[in-house]
Amino acid sequence: MKFTMVSLVLSLRKAEEAIAFSGINYFWGQMGAGKSSIARLIDYCLGGDFQLSPALQAEFLSATLTLELEQSVLTIERQRDSRNVLASWTRNDGPYSVVLPARVASGEVVPETGIETLSDLIFFLSGVNPPRVRKSKIKEDSKAVRLTVRDLLWFCYLDQDHIDSSFFHLEESAEFYLRLKSRDVIRYVIGYHDERVADLEAELDQLRANRTARVSSIDSLTKALVEVGIGSEEEIGQREAALAAAIATADQNIRASRNAPRDAETLHAIDRLKAQSRNLGNAVAKIDADADELRTTRERHLRHRNEIEMLGLKFRRSAEAREILGDLKFLDCPRCAQQLPPHAPSCCEVCGQEDLLDLADPAEVAALEVDIASRRAELAGAMAAIDANLARMSAEKRRIVQSKDRMEAELNRALAEQDSAFLSMALLKERERASLEAELHSIKWLLRLPQLLQQQREALAEIVAREEATRQALKEVRAKAEADRTSLNRLASYFLDCLVRADVPGITCDDRLELEPPSFYPEIYGADPADLTASTFTSLSSGGKKTLFKCCFAIAIHRIATELNAPLPELLIIDSPMKNISERENRDQFEGFYKMVYELKASELSSTQIMLIDKEFFAPPPGLSVSATSRHMQPDSSEHQPLIRYYRGK
Repeated sequence: MKFTMVSLVLSLRKAEEAIAFSGINYFWGQMGAGKSSIARLIDYCLGGDFQLSPALQAEFLSATLTLELEQSVLTIERQRDSRNVLASWTRNDGPYSVVLPARVASGEVVPETGIETLSDLIFFLSGVNPPRVRKSKIKEDSKAVRLTVRDLLWFCYLDQDHIDSSFFHLEESAEFYLRLKSRDVIRYVIGYHDERVADLEAELDQLRANRTARVSSIDSLTKALVEVGIGSEEEIGQREAALAAAIATADQNIRASRNAPRDAETLHAIDRLKAQSRNLGNAVAKIDADADELRTTRERHLRHRNEIEMLGLKFRRSAEAREILGDLKFLDCPRCAQQLPPHAPSCCEVCGQEDLLDLADPAEVAALEVDIASRRAELAGAMAAIDANLARMSAEKRRIVQSKDRMEAELNRALAEQDSAFLSMALLKERERASLEAELHSIKWLLRLPQLLQQQREALAEIVAREEATRQALKEVRAKAEADRTSLNRLASYFLDCLVRADVPGITCDDRLELEPPSFYPEIYGADPADLTASTFTSLSSGGKKTLFKCCFAIAIHRIATELNAPLPELLIIDSPMKNISERENRDQFEGFYKMVYELKASELSSTQIMLIDKEFFAPPPGLSVSATSRHMQPDSSEHQPLIRYYRGK
């Protein structure tokens, strides 16, 4: 992935400092001159954290890094103590300038691009889709998260503070989440996380989101049907048939009343409404009584379940205590420390009662656990059924109360109008029929809800099936990708080659290097197969060896990334590769390492920009078609100026 630094400009209180970059940049000199601060400021512009040195605390205002990416030149400006950056770039459709988060996303910044952070912008301008990996490697339904440029930079920027203390978070002592992220980067670089795997993971993530949405919709529809007192399409059909029959009966009654003789004795509507209102009130009272009884039963079930769990807990504690104390032989009383009197062999040595230790038999404990679980499930099912009945009763009560309210409204109207018995009954029957027709119409509308619910369930079943098929396909594709060890073996061979060429003590070309997934933590064994002693980053006793070990692995990662054209930034910053090594006492390692770097820059890593920071300068050997831009830096020096040229401090 093309990633070339063009320049770094520091805005200071009294001046600006500009640093231009070339293919190889070598900063060297005395401590305190600001060599490491250059690398840290680059990392700061790319979203990293930065602890300011005393000089920068006094003078630093902002930093501007210019990068050349695949599709554009990007300028990143970050103010001191800011969480955001100002990014500017130019494309065919014109110049762009936007403020966006350096690391933590807060929503899409550039519309219809998916750009939320600086990392997204760099991938976007590089023409690379941000790689997605599973957040959890244990849960199959774990959502996919994006790897960021910050994750890739672990293998591009080896900072001085951690160059000899952490091996890219791959060691067992590293934080678990960081270790998984680092493994994902290696998988991504060597091709284990290929395009097909990425596509399937993205598809699986979308299916999970769709499944969650469908489940939420089904729950909402089910709750709505329960609230209106309808649980299924069959129940709606029964209500519809009952209402149709009631309407037919009402029509028959209306026709009968119209054909009846005028002088026939007719019940007044007021009396009928009062009777119906009383009946509805009695129905509400009965529902309340039944609901109270159900609630009492539920509380009894709940107490019973809690008692069972408590008794089970006491039994388990007692069994565990007996198992722990069963083999102890008490000579003195554990309470008063006096010598215990003799007891029969079958009795407890402390209390003298018959020993019941055999009650803690494992088979009996297991049977009890099964019985407790079964009884708990029965009570949970009973309480769930009671909750469902209470919900239905509550819906029925609301319906009856609404009917009662309508009856009382009709009663008030009849009392106010004082119509004749015949007219009042005729009007009442017409209104009842109209009410029944309105309810029937609403019932027909409600019929769509169970149908929609069934459609949602069918869609959910289809999504679950597709999700399972996609998960299986992903498993097969991932296994196929990891079965091809060509890239991994090449990485191991490159790593061993770097170690030998850097003249790391104790490592030869005949050694055997193992680099196994899923840990990708390198182990080096001697040429003798019987020698099982492994050299790892953790086991290396020398800080100098650890530094070279880590630097060589980073270089090997860039070699395999170049060979596979993997989307790893073509940038390698190594801050103090000789941190724990003397250039005079360990001349072979000093010369061997830098000679290897120059040789690789002249061949395999010709497109990779390299920045080296160290105490001493080693020039490229004669004959190599490579040159290094060096800058000698000393604090308080006018000849070999420090990072802040005018600053003279402690």
